[in-house]
Amino acid sequence: MSIPARGTAAVERFVASLRAESTRRLRRTYLDEYVAWLAEQQQCGTGQVTTGGLLDEENALAWLAAAQRGLTRRRPGLHGPTAPAATNSMAARTSSVNTFSRYCGRPLALRPPAAEFADRLTPTEAHRTLRLLTGHHPAGMLEATWERSVALIALAVCTGHGTTALHPMRLADLELERPLPRARVAGDWYPLDAVSRDALARWKATHQALTAGHLKALKGGRVEEVWITTAPGRPRDGRPAPPAGLPAAVRTLESAHRKLTATALGAPLLLEQFCGASG
Repeated sequence: MSIPARGTAAVERFVASLRAESTRRLRRTYLDEYVAWLAEQQQCGTGQVTTGGLLDEENALAWLAAAQRGLTRRRPGLHGPTAPAATNSMAARTSSVNTFSRYCGRPLALRPPAAEFADRLTPTEAHRTLRLLTGHHPAGMLEATWERSVALIALAVCTGHGTTALHPMRLADLELERPLPRARVAGDWYPLDAVSRDALARWKATHQALTAGHLKALKGGRVEEVWITTAPGRPRDGRPAPPAGLPAAVRTLESAHRKLTATALGAPLLLEQFCGASG
C-alpha cells in the first residue's frame, strides 16, 4: 500500500480506514491538531506538512510535550486555557499517533500515560442526583438547554450508556407512551423509570417546538435526531447563523452537561459517571 507523501492526505486515508464513527472522530481531532502544530513549527501551511514529518519520533514527542503543557488547546478547559492537558486526552493523543504510524508502516512505540477513570456514582447516587437536576433549573442556563441535558443524564442513568452511544439516538428510539416506557440505545431496549420518562417527555415537547417553526429551512424534512441545538449558531464565512433545532454535535452536548453539573452541583461531572457502579 502506497501512503501519500502529503500528511493531510495520509491522515484522511487512515481515518477513512477506521470502522467506528466515534474512533474516526477521536483520531481525526488529535491528528489534525498534530498537523496544525507541526505546520506552525515549520512555518508553513498544513498542506505542506509531509507524512514523513508526522512519523518523525522527535516531532511526535515534541508535539505531545506541547500538548501536555496546554499549548495546543483550541478552547478554554475547565481549569483555564493554560492548564496542563488531562491524562486521558494525552493517552488518546499518543494512541492516535501510534496507530497512525502503524497504518503507515513505520510504527512508533510511544508510551501513553496510564488512563485515569473518574469514580462513578452508585445507582442510588445517580438517581438522587438526577431527581435533583430534574427539579431545579439553574440560573444562567437556557431552559431548553437544561431540559436537553437532564434528558441526556436520564438516559445515561437508565441505560448505563455514555455520550458515544447516546448521541446517535433518533426519535423512534424513544417509546414514552407505552405502559412500560422504554428507550433503545445501541440496538437494545431499556426500561425508563417515571423520573426519566418525564424528563424525556419534557425534552421531546421542547424538541418539537424548536423544530416545528423552520421546516422550510430544513427543506421540509423532519429532524429525527433526539439531540438538537437549543439556540441559533454563529454566522460563519459570510453565511447567516443557522437556526436552533438542528442536530447537535457531541461537543455541544458535553459542554452543556459540564455547565449544568458545575453550576447545579458545584463541580463538573462526566456523563459517564452517571452510568452507575456496583455497590
